[in-house]
Amino acid sequence: MTSSVRTSAPGKLILIGEYAVLEGWPAAVMAVDRRALVSLDASPNGRWSFFAPGLTEAPAECSIDSRGELCWEGGGRELSERFSLVAMLMKWLADAGIIDPAALEPAAAVLDTRAFFEGHHKLGLGSSAALTVALVSALRAWAGGEITTDDAWLQTLVDLHRGVQGGRGSGVDVAASLLGGVIRYQLEAPAGRSGRGVGQVRSAIPLTLPEDLRVLVAWTGRSASTVDYLERLEARRREEPRAVEAALAGLGSASVGGIDALEGDHSTGFLQAVEAFWNGLEVLERVLGMPVLSEPHRRLHELAASCGGVYKPSGAGGGDLGVAFTTDPEVGAAMRRESTAAGFSCLDLGPGHGVAAVAVGRR
Repeated sequence: MTSSVRTSAPGKLILIGEYAVLEGWPAAVMAVDRRALVSLDASPNGRWSFFAPGLTEAPAECSIDSRGELCWEGGGRELSERFSLVAMLMKWLADAGIIDPAALEPAAAVLDTRAFFEGHHKLGLGSSAALTVALVSALRAWAGGEITTDDAWLQTLVDLHRGVQGGRGSGVDVAASLLGGVIRYQLEAPAGRSGRGVGQVRSAIPLTLPEDLRVLVAWTGRSASTVDYLERLEARRREEPRAVEAALAGLGSASVGGIDALEGDHSTGFLQAVEAFWNGLEVLERVLGMPVLSEPHRRLHELAASCGGVYKPSGAGGGDLGVAFTTDPEVGAAMRRESTAAGFSCLDLGPGHGVAAVAVGRR
């Protein structure tokens, strides 16, 4: 058994393809250098403990039975809610036969996602996916297994994380956390493109961004819940299936155009596709009856356009993060200057490498 394990996994920024990726259209996602950090060390008292800096004041101790069930020492309900992702992952790993909890030596675990917060607000950079990849990788290494990034393991992690999200989600954030870099990601979809975000992963292929493409990430100052938007999407699909699928097809067409442009090293074509994607989100917003393009997003879109760039939300919309693009460094500087003057925070995000793991020693 290893004496210590250190893992980390990056967050993500969707460049184009939100919503459409749920239907089997491709999306482009970039891993970013905000990382979830996990450490496992030998337990000093023979019991499991979990500590989340910034979220819990002290380590919480528990036992884990052969079914992967966690039994907390004191504060049971509160701790179960605080560490619900840990509990769900441990149970699913046991059910899937990936890890035998009874054979694991107890560890003192530290789960650090502070890089995904701006003050008290969680940024929409895929913290739960990054923590899922980092924690499951750490547990696999703790059990003496190998850390892999093959297609089968990606699908396993996507399935695990969907469980955390109530069966929803494309897994695009999981792919970014596992593989790193920029990725063209796509699901298999049944006839009629009605994948509902639960299809098998069709492909996760590295992309190279054009050298002249500048990316600016803005924080609207307000968090948004992806789950709320996905639930609304499902409800509206039942009520107005043709309108929803037409809106998603419009987004899918724009996403295909944008990714084709990236693959062809054609920055101008990508900028045009981003603007087409914004127009598609306008249509989807009307169909959903929810503010996908909130006032902060609309203001940032106006600011980018006034400087000569293009802009769209990154993620489900409603708030959270947006991403602006240009090929002109002076335009990029102007967009940053104007966005900051308008009260928005511009995040300095660089590209992130995929999951990293170090297992030290054996006992």
